[in-house]
Amino acid sequence: MSTPRILVPALIALLFAAGAHADEAPPLTGASFMELDAMLPSLRGRPNEEFRVQGLKAYQQRHYDDAIRRFEMASGYADKYSQHYLSLIHWHGVGTPVDRVQAYIWSDLAAERGNPRLLAIREKMWAQLSAQEQARVPGEGESYYARYGDEVAKPRAEAEIRRFARNMTGSRVGYRNQQLDTGGGPVNGVFATEVGSNAAAYAVSLSGSEDELYGKEGGLQRLDGYWQEQDRLLEGTVEIGELETVRRGGRGAPQDPREH
Repeated sequence: MSTPRILVPALIALLFAAGAHADEAPPLTGASFMELDAMLPSLRGRPNEEFRVQGLKAYQQRHYDDAIRRFEMASGYADKYSQHYLSLIHWHGVGTPVDRVQAYIWSDLAAERGNPRLLAIREKMWAQLSAQEQARVPGEGESYYARYGDEVAKPRAEAEIRRFARNMTGSRVGYRNQQLDTGGGPVNGVFATEVGSNAAAYAVSLSGSEDELYGKEGGLQRLDGYWQEQDRLLEGTVEIGELETVRRGGRGAPQDPREH
């Protein structure tokens, strides 16, 4: 139901980490590639987490275009971790030209739920923007919120989670990974719950909500609790390093996005 615990101490993304210049990739996780790969089966049906971990795998392989694409996909499902990662990537110009306005917008999205550390990171970024860059933020940020803000992204994620849940059973009699067939009828007029038949599996399955059914398969028992857990984990996984200005010339990108 929650992010794999191995990610909790490892997701320490230092916004202005010592030595993390525009031509260097700031670390996003301490988990190894194999550890990340091992997490993926348990994340099926939770697109925000699945795309995030796929993005981390691509990032570790220096496939930055793919990492950005995966993080953007996760962001479309209200993943604040990935929005934070994208803010770092655009700030430092990792695999893409430095764009401090876009970095700030992603940071603002990441802090949308009021996480104190992410708010502090957002304010650090804002202080580094020029007056011209600050003036660009409202106009450019509107389209990002229309696509990635919680108001639209959370329902999108929940719809996908519920869609996946409908295709799973969380049967308490041992039947798993079956299609959920709500048309399963009784045997001789009753559900034979004592014999462990498919009819029994349907009987047990139909007794609970989709969230409850899917809970044992790595899904969600309560969506509200899921978002709260994601936010709680995020609180302890983001650190703020010393402020360091992005240097001109990293990966051929200028510091000032107006020069692009």
